[in-house]
Amino acid sequence: MVNSAGRVVPAGLAMIAVTYGLARFAYGLFLPELREAFDLDASVLGFIGAGSYAGYCVAVVVSLVFTARVGARSMVVAAGTIAVLGMALVAAAPNVSLLAVGVLVAGFSSGLASPPMGEAVARAVVPGKQDRANALINSGTGVGVVLSGPAALLAADDWRLAWAAFVAIGLVVLVWNAKVMPGRQAPPPVEKGLPRLSLRWLLGPRSAPLFVAAAGIGLASAAYWTFSREFVVRASGLDHTGSTVFWVVIGVSGIAGGAAGDLVSRFGLARALRGSLLAMAAAIWLLGATPASGLVVLASAALFGASYIALSGVILVWSVSVFGERPSAGLGAAFLLLAAGQALGSPFAGMLAGTTSLTTTFWVFACIALATMLVRPRPEDAHAAPEPSDPRFRGA
Repeated sequence: MVNSAGRVVPAGLAMIAVTYGLARFAYGLFLPELREAFDLDASVLGFIGAGSYAGYCVAVVVSLVFTARVGARSMVVAAGTIAVLGMALVAAAPNVSLLAVGVLVAGFSSGLASPPMGEAVARAVVPGKQDRANALINSGTGVGVVLSGPAALLAADDWRLAWAAFVAIGLVVLVWNAKVMPGRQAPPPVEKGLPRLSLRWLLGPRSAPLFVAAAGIGLASAAYWTFSREFVVRASGLDHTGSTVFWVVIGVSGIAGGAAGDLVSRFGLARALRGSLLAMAAAIWLLGATPASGLVVLASAALFGASYIALSGVILVWSVSVFGERPSAGLGAAFLLLAAGQALGSPFAGMLAGTTSLTTTFWVFACIALATMLVRPRPEDAHAAPEPSDPRFRGA
């Protein structure tokens, strides 16, 4: 089992890097180039970006249903294959319609990849080391964001070449995962005493603040993921290299933000949630307030990357506290709402930018992050800091 862990964890991290960091979030990195290539306005760009999050929402449900039936390996291979297909469509898109389809398909892959990673860790890693293994795989989102930066620099004059490079990376990672991920196993016996899955069971006094917070975090973060580099290029005076470094800083700090479990353990769930939301609000506000300052722009990127990944970890820990009997179901619902918030936030940000400005847009979304701070865990959850031993979702 230990030898399997040594193979599954790095392969899983690489797959999350491809499906999240490249296939799902690289759209924001290349927004200036895509806007110019297809002559798009902010509203259209926002709706295209929303497709990635909408695809994620659908894919998570599909993956939760089929992972238990076909096994981790088959689902991971499906996720990698769809990521490669989506990125290839973006690279070759002759018009905006196929570009939008490619972005949606690429986003779909990230939702497919999440549940089988939890299954693979449960089978390949000894129980005492599963939390660390899950945290390492979770950091793949930041790793992928970091890797997309050098690709953008090397293909400075041809964004299609960068996406073609992503396809090549995806193919290598796909073959790697097909070789090391565990296959199907016999389904476990049905456990007695577990609550029956239903909307009535999911929606209750303890889960309501969790779901509102998840949706608020998704909504608040959408403008930054979609339009931050576009804004940096247009308003801050940073050149292609400088704006790409800005994106890489988001990824590097996101890796550091994986310490959310430690934050909850030390400060409690409520303080970790409010502190991380305050940091996200500050990051979004700083970008809109001082676009001409390179150092402040990079500070904003560092704050956003760390706070976003930390918040996804806080939601994960909170979900396990609320839905201890069926953690995967609670996690699924919470992260679906986080992605749904992003799916709504991206077109809203595009429409707001089209009617006002990106500066105003970032300030509005900073206020959304601040408003989400009003949501508080119930007393029985506020100080709980369970270690999520069965996380089914990565990076959100």
